[in-house]
Amino acid sequence: MDTSDTTRTAVKTINKVSYALAKPKVVDSKNVFAGDNNTQIIRQVSADMVIIEQPLKINLAWQEQGETKNIVFTITMRTPGHDRLLIVGLLVSEGVINGTDDVDFIESNSEDLDSEGYNNEWLVQCTYNFIPDLANIERFMLSYSSCGLCGSTSLKKLRLKKQSNFTSILHKRMVAVNSLLGLPKLMKQHQVLFTNTGGVHSAALFNHKLALQHVYEDIGRHNAVDKVTGAMLTMGKPSKADDLQILVVSSRISFEIIQKTVMAGIQVLAGVGAPSDLAIKAAQQFDLTLIGFLNEQGCNVYHGNWRLNIDS
Repeated sequence: MDTSDTTRTAVKTINKVSYALAKPKVVDSKNVFAGDNNTQIIRQVSADMVIIEQPLKINLAWQEQGETKNIVFTITMRTPGHDRLLIVGLLVSEGVINGTDDVDFIESNSEDLDSEGYNNEWLVQCTYNFIPDLANIERFMLSYSSCGLCGSTSLKKLRLKKQSNFTSILHKRMVAVNSLLGLPKLMKQHQVLFTNTGGVHSAALFNHKLALQHVYEDIGRHNAVDKVTGAMLTMGKPSKADDLQILVVSSRISFEIIQKTVMAGIQVLAGVGAPSDLAIKAAQQFDLTLIGFLNEQGCNVYHGNWRLNIDS
């Protein structure tokens, strides 16, 4: 698990002025309050930490028939830090590359004119003779939103990218529900940026024994998932088909989160919020275990209940 400190580049301190209603003062047993119409307001000046949001420009380069090709893949907003992992996870989840073997190097192209060290522009050089999926590049440049593509078109495109489902008899009743309920709290213990700012999402990867593998934060919930995917692909070998992994997100579950989970080969996805109808349809298509409203008191399982076990 990557526990490096990114607080320096991910947050900044600002001054703020806070206003709050003063607590009413009880002067007798009949709850009569002192003051003029009980409208006293307290003003306080203090420092606060806010999350940094910066653009990330990804340039993609490759060789084709002896000619160097170069294209701007996307410009997206993110929290600075772990940019290489975010880039790898994003390219894999969109089907542009298959894995880290398709990448020769990733380097920063930023001139850093403001000396703030955000490294907002990056170059991804593909390995020799590898041509990225240009159709996916075109799709991504034309349309990228928090909900992904819409309707049946989304599912068809995802089926073309990932044609197998995750059904495995070895996964039956593998995940203990009583331990599963504690994962959001465990993830929150590692949400340093959220503790400081309250302004970021988190994604965490657990193995079948519910041991934490990776956890990342970002102002975009999709970026947090991409950072986890990038870490999974970069820092260790992808899991075998019979190894079960669980992704937990601190947000609602959109179709795009499902897409990233499927492309990463993760079999269980749980969120603290609700899934969309298209997310549920995609989970059914790939036999992904989809869990919503996960907290210490319980959860809802929208598909793949056969992987859960209430006996242990």
